[in-house]
Amino acid sequence: MAITWALGQSTETDQAILSGFPGFHVLAVHERDADAKAFILAHFPRHNPSLVHADFDGDSNLDWAVLLKADNSAAARFVILLCSAGAHCKKANEENITPYAGEVYIRPVATGRHVSQTDAIDTKNNPSPVRLRSTGIELAYFGKAKVVYFWNPKHKKIETIQTED
Repeated sequence: MAITWALGQSTETDQAILSGFPGFHVLAVHERDADAKAFILAHFPRHNPSLVHADFDGDSNLDWAVLLKADNSAAARFVILLCSAGAHCKKANEENITPYAGEVYIRPVATGRHVSQTDAIDTKNNPSPVRLRSTGIELAYFGKAKVVYFWNPKHKKIETIQTED
């Protein structure tokens, strides 16, 4: 299944995403802080680090992960939309990322990859490493932490594992 990183393939698709979030737009590179912007420009010259289009839940339909920024305020969100064959999408995850909007970016994590919790988190019940059965999404807080969002087929929901601190 193909992975797409940028809006613009289809006006219908773009509208399907943004119509569910009136007053928001896709977080632009120039809206990041200076260090994050320099990193993004150096490492993602041809890709939009605010959007991933891939099959996250293993149903063979392309889904969306997107970083959104409010048009008239500092509000920002990270949203995962799971889509059906008819291009109808439903929200599977939405988080307020307002305090981190200047430093976040997302990218796909390949099917089959193993992800495990960072050793920096001191917990008694470390979750077992996870082998991704479909594409995951890495939400990176530049210079701070990384969290992988993945579909858990047993629980039929998006779950997370912090992979870096």
